[in-house]
Amino acid sequence: MENKILFDWLSFTCKTKRVDINGVLIEKINERNLVELLGLENLQFEELPGVKGFKNRMYFDGISIHYNSEIYDYMWVEMSGQGCRVFESLSSHKSYSHIFKFFLSNPDIANITRLDVAYDDFIGLLDIYAIAQDVVPDVKDTSRYNYVSPLRAHSVTISDRGVCINIGSCRSNIMFRIYDKAAERNKADSIPHWVRCEMQLRRDRAFEFIRLLEFENETVDNLYFLVLNNYLRFVKPDGDSNKSRWDLADHWVAFATSVTVEKRSLFVKPGVDYNLAKLDNYVENMSGGAVFTYLKCHGINRLVETLFDKYKKAKLNPKYKRLLDEEDALKQIVELNDEIYPDLSYMTYMLDEC
Repeated sequence: MENKILFDWLSFTCKTKRVDINGVLIEKINERNLVELLGLENLQFEELPGVKGFKNRMYFDGISIHYNSEIYDYMWVEMSGQGCRVFESLSSHKSYSHIFKFFLSNPDIANITRLDVAYDDFIGLLDIYAIAQDVVPDVKDTSRYNYVSPLRAHSVTISDRGVCINIGSCRSNIMFRIYDKAAERNKADSIPHWVRCEMQLRRDRAFEFIRLLEFENETVDNLYFLVLNNYLRFVKPDGDSNKSRWDLADHWVAFATSVTVEKRSLFVKPGVDYNLAKLDNYVENMSGGAVFTYLKCHGINRLVETLFDKYKKAKLNPKYKRLLDEEDALKQIVELNDEIYPDLSYMTYMLDEC
């Protein structure tokens, strides 16, 4: 079996309607439109009860489309590793490019929430036990961590499903997971070596990854190692007090340099690609449930007063400050003019009716 890189998870949200800058409806979007987006119109999806705030779910072999919510104004699509294999085999689009271009060209309604890119090693490039020894924590001596990464969280788990190493937090925008795939699948007897190094990307980092693929003509193989080399290096001690200058560990060098030795960050400078559509996506899609509950419990006046008291003199994140400058949003919020917010009492009424 040959080593390979593959997409092993994809999830995204899509709003149920598109509106113009004045809030006028342009088009409605439903679950069947998402089936068409995936190029899976010929499949017979099973209708199931919804979860996590959605009343309904369409399901087919690892692909879930969650829809019909009274809380959220969007639908949610999940494709597990199996779902990705089904998509690759049965989608009329034959590749992910069609979906990725949809995300990139429709930031006002579509938001990629997670993308996993996995490297499967069958020939022994990844020594999972040597990697685990470099990560085993020692709270008294952090210098014993023989790796360099901006990702601080780490863990090593050993169970009957093999060894699993996590670098980064499940909630962070970037995380690496290295584990014994053969043991996890209970195939250690038939597959002598199958270790997976999985890169989990969320939100802006996932968006930047697909942007580089589609708009800068990067290949998945090359981009995977560019990002890996930037965010994770296992090294061998050499006496230098600066660990970042240490050479790559013998058990890591063949893998990390197998395609390229170059590096590429997925960080996007605040204010460059951050826009009002991304702000809307974050507030409505990522925080919508919390905001809705807060308004129901406390009302809109408390929300406005609390935020203004907290942030009118505070130093904002640079991306928000730049957005306020560019859009002149601060003036619009302070004035709360009737063109933007015609009737706050109407909003309160709508919340009471929900």
